[in-house]
Amino acid sequence: SENEIYEFNKIDAYNKLKEAISYISGENVEQNFKQFMILCKTSALQGNSHAQYIMGIFYEEGILGLERYFESKIEADEKYYEMINYQKALQWYKKSAMENYKDAQYAIANMYFKGIGVDVDYEKALYYFKSSKTEYACFYVGYIYEKGLGVEQDYKTAIKWYEKSAQEGNSNSAYNLGVMYKMGQGTEVDFEKAISWYEKAAEKNNENAICNLAMMYRFGEGVEVDYEKSMELYKKAAELGSESAICQVGYMYNQGLGVEQDYEKAREWYEKGAILGYPDAQCNLGYIYQEGLGVEVNYQEAIKWYEKAIEQNESIAKSNLAEMYIFGHGVEVDCKKA
Repeated sequence: SENEIYEFNKIDAYNKLKEAISYISGENVEQNFKQFMILCKTSALQGNSHAQYIMGIFYEEGILGLERYFESKIEADEKYYEMINYQKALQWYKKSAMENYKDAQYAIANMYFKGIGVDVDYEKALYYFKSSKTEYACFYVGYIYEKGLGVEQDYKTAIKWYEKSAQEGNSNSAYNLGVMYKMGQGTEVDFEKAISWYEKAAEKNNENAICNLAMMYRFGEGVEVDYEKSMELYKKAAELGSESAICQVGYMYNQGLGVEQDYEKAREWYEKGAILGYPDAQCNLGYIYQEGLGVEVNYQEAIKWYEKAIEQNESIAKSNLAEMYIFGHGVEVDCKKA
């Protein structure tokens, strides 16, 4: 009967994919990429949605995409490294998506959202993100509504989708919810809810959330002012690579907030941020050298860092440098240049 043929075909496709994957993992057989491709494609042509999705990855991202997906190093002939074809990727993803394969729906949405091999199309991206409903897909639905990309900006709907995503453990959604409750976007301003969402994101080491949480303790928004707690959080965010937090740790040492005032440590932290190219840190480092805070006054260093900050339109650096030209600090007096 047709049903029996369908079931046999389904099982056969599943087994072929299982065998194909063994040629990547090298489980009980030697790794053989050619054999993997033959079996995976056969399985995909038999209608296996997982195999179709894998074919999509191969054509979108090539061998590197498969290495990422299988978390395994792959040895393959050179020709396989030159087979990226976005149209074929989209075709395979769409076959898989028709079988309701969530990751394939997400992959299609991502291609339309970022314009990978297609024109950017936020409406199509939104449709496929909504179909996928994975935590990342829900984040992007929220983001599309928050920013009004191809739809009318709608903060309330954004909050709804961010909450779905955050409940699945997405830290970026939790962070965005924190921002929206803090700013009162699509809701009343609610510092307690903002803190609660920032804390959820912070548990997942979301550096932006940790940094914003530090700010709330520093300014007493929804909590008592607590400079020590603020400093502890800034340092944690800085260790995770937040440029803003690196600068803030320097500022806290500079001002003696939650710690002993220490210009030397302030300079060290500003220097870290300045070298990373963060304009606030460059400006603050310039000021340390201009005023000789914990170091010898060094106008040349001050000018160097102010100029770097000005390249990124840092306004305080502009006015500080102008002041140096007016008073001739380290430069000829030049009111015109000021």
